[in-house]
Amino acid sequence: MNDLQKLFKQAREGTLPPDFEHWEISDEAGWTVAHEAAYREHLPPDFDQWGIMDEAGWTVAHVAASEGHLPPDFDRWELANVTGWTVGHVAAFRDHLRPDFEEWGIANDDGWTVAHEAASEGHLPPDFDRWTLATNHGITVRDVYKPGGPKE
Repeated sequence: MNDLQKLFKQAREGTLPPDFEHWEISDEAGWTVAHEAAYREHLPPDFDQWGIMDEAGWTVAHVAASEGHLPPDFDRWELANVTGWTVGHVAAFRDHLRPDFEEWGIANDDGWTVAHEAASEGHLPPDFDRWTLATNHGITVRDVYKPGGPKE
């Protein structure tokens, strides 16, 4: 096993040293040690390098959001990948938004908000009240709402 493989094994197992600082080290596909640790929920509590991107344009925060592994105090919901999809959009799509989430108006270039993403997947909270948020093309959250999830 080479040094790179050892680092990724440590990231997978949560055994990186407490003072580890080389989160940007990547494999041949561009997947970084930070991405692996985020995917496995092994980032340290003081991790702050959420914007590190892999070669596909996904940040560490996008990976953590996709898996439901963002810390409770995470506040960089507007961080976007190369396609404009924000961490908030990913968390909404995967139903991993915190119960106290309030950043519904974060939008991509077309105006598709986190609320639109959550609504289209049936992941809005019961007390949601921003139904008139609209995209650049006038599509409201109410227009895309699918109770219980996407329709087949």
